[in-house]
Amino acid sequence: MSKNKAPIERPVAAAARTLQILDAFARTQRPLSLIELADETGLFKSVILRYMISLEELSFVVKREDGRYQVGTKALRLGRSFEKSMDQREVIETAMKRMVQTTGESVFFYVCDGDNRMCVMGIDSPHVLRVTPRVGVLVPMDSTSISLVLRDYGAGVDESLIYDSSVLRATEGEYDELTSSISVPIFKSAGAFLGSLSVSGPSVRFDSKDERNQEKVLAEGRRLSTAFGFGAANVM
Repeated sequence: MSKNKAPIERPVAAAARTLQILDAFARTQRPLSLIELADETGLFKSVILRYMISLEELSFVVKREDGRYQVGTKALRLGRSFEKSMDQREVIETAMKRMVQTTGESVFFYVCDGDNRMCVMGIDSPHVLRVTPRVGVLVPMDSTSISLVLRDYGAGVDESLIYDSSVLRATEGEYDELTSSISVPIFKSAGAFLGSLSVSGPSVRFDSKDERNQEKVLAEGRRLSTAFGFGAANVM
């Protein structure tokens, strides 16, 4: 006699609600009350409260004295796990430091997150007047050089692609009227896309249309892609 399969709808729904709640903290990046969580997730406060009890027991959230909740130590461990999973992180960071030295501007590494872009790594320019990295913050896709690279190359490319100036994107005044940026895609073996390597600075000092600036960014992008096994990265 065959046994009836256990229904999966309720466990799946429960998992979805849990992720909705955690995602609310990721989006807002601040402590949230039950009312605020309800506004962010569309769930009832009574439902959220049941989940918060379990999340608190597992150290994913902590309840503050003012009644609001904030992410707990387990969430931090998840973030650290993500960082460690990026075995390329040290290589990328070394390249970014070189770019700060050669361009004098802030350098970022962006990835795509649905309809948003997110900076996962950033290094400040040594100048007082600079564009500051907003690591971990979701920003809607726009017309900046960063988003153009993510849109154009996010699905990866054929490894026969020639890594020349055609892969470079340069914009001015798109995200902020006073800043400019230059971005290039970073690939690994088989043309898989890693992210957008970007330099941004005040337009009065950093000209994104200057071929010298573009060549610095392009050269580092080619060098980094080659390091990750993109075979055509050094072909001009």
